[in-house]
Amino acid sequence: MALLQHDVRRPQDPAATGETVRWDPGIAYLMTGIALGSIWLSYILGAIFGPDMITGAQHQHFNSNAGIGWIFSAIATGLVVTAALSGIRAKVTDKAPWTMLGLGASAIWLAVMFVSVFAPVWVTGTDPDSIPFWAGLSVIAGLILTWILCRFVKTASFEVASTTTPTVDLESPGGDATVTLRRLAQLRDSGAITESEFQEKKHELLNRI
Repeated sequence: MALLQHDVRRPQDPAATGETVRWDPGIAYLMTGIALGSIWLSYILGAIFGPDMITGAQHQHFNSNAGIGWIFSAIATGLVVTAALSGIRAKVTDKAPWTMLGLGASAIWLAVMFVSVFAPVWVTGTDPDSIPFWAGLSVIAGLILTWILCRFVKTASFEVASTTTPTVDLESPGGDATVTLRRLAQLRDSGAITESEFQEKKHELLNRI
C-alpha cells in the first residue's frame, strides 16, 4: 500500500505529459557575454599597458595596440556573435559547447593580452626602432584561434542541432510510451515539429497502447 501511494504521488515529467518546456537561454547569453567581455578587456588592457612602437629619428611613439588592435577585436567579436546566434537559433541546451565557446575565447584573448603587455619588443636599426612584434603576432594568432574555435563549435554542435531531426519510433511497446512522449515533446520544444504534429503523434501513440 505504501509503495502504491509513493507511485501515485511521484511528480510527472512535464515533457512526458505534453506540457511545454521553455528553453532557457541563460547559459548561451552568459558564455557569449564572457567571451565578448574577454575580447574587449584584452584590447583595453593591451592598449593601456602594452609597449608603444617607437620609430624615426625623433623617436615618435605610436600605440599600435590601441590604433590597430580594435580591428582584430571587432573581427573576433563578429566571429563569436555569429557562432552564438547559430546556437541560439538552434536552441542548443547542452552546456558543453556554450562553455567551450565562452571559456575558450576567454583563454585565447587573455593569453593575447599577457603577450601584448609582457612580451619583449623587437629593437632594430641604429636609431634604434622599437617594434612590438610579438604583440602584433599574438593578436593575429588569437584571431585565427578564435575562428577555429567558433568554426568547431558551430559545425560540431550548433549546426548539427539545427539540421538534424531525430526520429521517433511509434512502434515502441506500451512500456516505452513515456519515453516516446518525452522525445516527441523535445522535438516540439526545439521547433522540429509543430504543436499540431505533436498532438497528432501523441494521439496515435496512445491509440497503439
